[in-house]
Amino acid sequence: MITSSGLYSLNHILLLRLLMSSDFKREKTLHNFLYLAAVKSKNRDYPGAYVFIKLRNGVHNFQVQRIISEFKKASFFENSEKLALNRKGRELYYSFAPLLKYHKFPQACLNMAHSYGLNLWQVDHEIFFEPSFKEKKVGEKIILQPVH
Repeated sequence: MITSSGLYSLNHILLLRLLMSSDFKREKTLHNFLYLAAVKSKNRDYPGAYVFIKLRNGVHNFQVQRIISEFKKASFFENSEKLALNRKGRELYYSFAPLLKYHKFPQACLNMAHSYGLNLWQVDHEIFFEPSFKEKKVGEKIILQPVH
């Protein structure tokens, strides 16, 4: 669980950056976005291996879901309905954000988020056309390994 003196991984900080810079309305869209960003990125210096489970309407990542749950428990969101960081969440992001400059994948995620602009809902549609998604059956794992 995250506390003011908690331990934070690069995935925590990456999610904070995405939540700071983009308007993710649903958790599902955040899962699908990270999957597409990881698959499309030429910079595969992920913070670690990403294991996604294919669902009928997208993908699910248990690590990402755990981090979102930790953020909710630590009250980092404005309200439980929207993934918008409150002051406490933004302060945490600002204190750790400089660590991301040593990795290229977070910047690739940010560039992709900016290319979608206010149309992040398109991520939930675009995932169906991704070849690595189409070749898997519902319930199968899709493992994306980092290359350093």
